[in-house]
Amino acid sequence: MNIQKSKQENKGTLFICATPIGNLEDASFRLVRILGDVDLIAAEDTRTIRKLLARYEIFKKNIVSCHNYSSESKIAHICQKLEEGTSVALVSESGMPAIQDPGYRLINKCIEKGIPLEVIPGPNAAVSALVLAGLPTDSFLFVGFLPKAKAKRKKKLAELATLPYTLIFYESPNRVKRFPAELKDSMGDRKACLAREITKLYEEVIRGSLSSILSELKEREIKGEIVVVVEGYKGERIKNYTEDGLKKELLGLLAQNISKKNALKIILARYDIDRQVLYNISTKI
Repeated sequence: MNIQKSKQENKGTLFICATPIGNLEDASFRLVRILGDVDLIAAEDTRTIRKLLARYEIFKKNIVSCHNYSSESKIAHICQKLEEGTSVALVSESGMPAIQDPGYRLINKCIEKGIPLEVIPGPNAAVSALVLAGLPTDSFLFVGFLPKAKAKRKKKLAELATLPYTLIFYESPNRVKRFPAELKDSMGDRKACLAREITKLYEEVIRGSLSSILSELKEREIKGEIVVVVEGYKGERIKNYTEDGLKKELLGLLAQNISKKNALKIILARYDIDRQVLYNISTKI
C-alpha cells in the first residue's frame, strides 16, 4: 500500500478520479496507481470501472456503487469508512466525477466532515468538445443537460441567448436531432459543433451553422455520448428602441416564466440603455 493516511486524525483520503471517456489508454499513470492502491472504489457504474480495472490488471473486490439513486445511508457508510482511515477512489461512469453526475453529494459530505480530498485530473467530454469545436475558448459556460420539459427548456435557452460566452451542452441521442432547431429558434443561426463518441472508435465531429448541422442530422440515426458547443452572443447592443417596444419585449420574457430580474439582465445585454432608465420603464408594466 503506497497511500499514506492523512495526518488529519488518521482519516482516509477521498481521491476524486477522472477516468477515460472512451479510450481506455487515456488513463494516466497516476490514476492506475491510485486505483490499485486504494482500499475501496465508489463507482457510479460498477460494470464500467471493472472494464478499466481489467485493462490494467488491477484485481479489486472492494467496489461499491455510488450513483443518483444511492441513499443517504450509503453516502454516510462511505464517509464512515473514510473517517476510520479507509482510502476511497470516487469514479463516475466516465470523465471527471461530479460533472453532471452524483459525485458531488459524497464530496460535500466529506468537506462537511473534514475528510481530506485529492483530485486525480484527467479526461472530460465538455472540455474535449470545446477545443475540437474551434470556437472561442477564453470564456465559456458549461450548461450540461437542459431540463426535459419544453417550457423549462425554452426559458433556460432564453436566459442563455444573450450571454457572450461559448456554450457547452450535453444532449441525449433521443433529443439531439431536434436540439439544433431549438437553439436556432432561441439564439439565431450561430456557429456550432456537435461532437459524439469522443476518443471512441466512431468519434465524429460536425462543425458549421446550427442550420447546417440540423440538415446533416436529418436523415441519420445518432448514437452515443453527445456534446454540443455553440458560439456565444456577438451582436452589438441595439441603440434605437422605444419605451413601448421594451415593455413588449419585457412582457414576452416574463410570459416565459423568466424572473423579472433575469428578464432585465437579458434586455440590458441586448440594448444600449442605462440600467436605471430600464428599471423605471419596467415599473410601468
